[in-house]
Amino acid sequence: MSKTKIVVLGSFILTVASVDFSYAAYAADLAVSNLPWQISLMLMLGCCVGSSVLCLCFGRGDRLAVYGLIGSVGIFATYHLFGIVPYFYFFMFADIPSVLRWAGLALGTVLTTFWIWLIARNVRYTINHTRFVAAAFKERGDGVIRYEVQRGMRIFEKHYVEPSPLPKPLAYVVFAIAPFCLVLPRILTSAFGTNGVLLVLAALGLPMSLWLIGLLVRMFLVTVVLPLRIERERKMRVIVDA
Repeated sequence: MSKTKIVVLGSFILTVASVDFSYAAYAADLAVSNLPWQISLMLMLGCCVGSSVLCLCFGRGDRLAVYGLIGSVGIFATYHLFGIVPYFYFFMFADIPSVLRWAGLALGTVLTTFWIWLIARNVRYTINHTRFVAAAFKERGDGVIRYEVQRGMRIFEKHYVEPSPLPKPLAYVVFAIAPFCLVLPRILTSAFGTNGVLLVLAALGLPMSLWLIGLLVRMFLVTVVLPLRIERERKMRVIVDA
């Protein structure tokens, strides 16, 4: 099975899990809204149809931009399951006080927006001010520019400075409360009812959400935007080198 087909299958599995979790948590257990699983279902259809169309139309090709698009869909499916569903769905749909709802949504939106900007800035700096492009994209005299994915990733890591979505003080707090995850839901239940477990998942899942959205931005800029720019500037196709 090709890598693109594996990504399509993985996207399907992850989005199905998102639908199941959204239905079980917000429609069956809390019985507050059907919108979470319906939104997840629409995203599942969009991810699966979009990646399948790309795979069917360009699956036999080797353009890096197509490979990057399909990979970005897979990362988005992962981000939806581990970022949007546990954090944003909780603050959007759970039966919690309005102050907590809007504070949580504002915090998540501001942090996500800032993180996207920070990652995009660092990636663009790596592309424009280091030797990454010259070292990773090779022209061998056959009219195409080749990019070997694994080698390119290693070269990128050497030049890229990855910020941490979890500062050390906050990391210590997370690590300190992690052993008590089985007890915390019971404690929080007294204040938030059955929302306690979901609140813990939202709080502990926010750093994972930021890391995944950063990975998505990085994947999209390096394997979609950059090769399209190179193709436009050099008038050559950028392909994945096996």
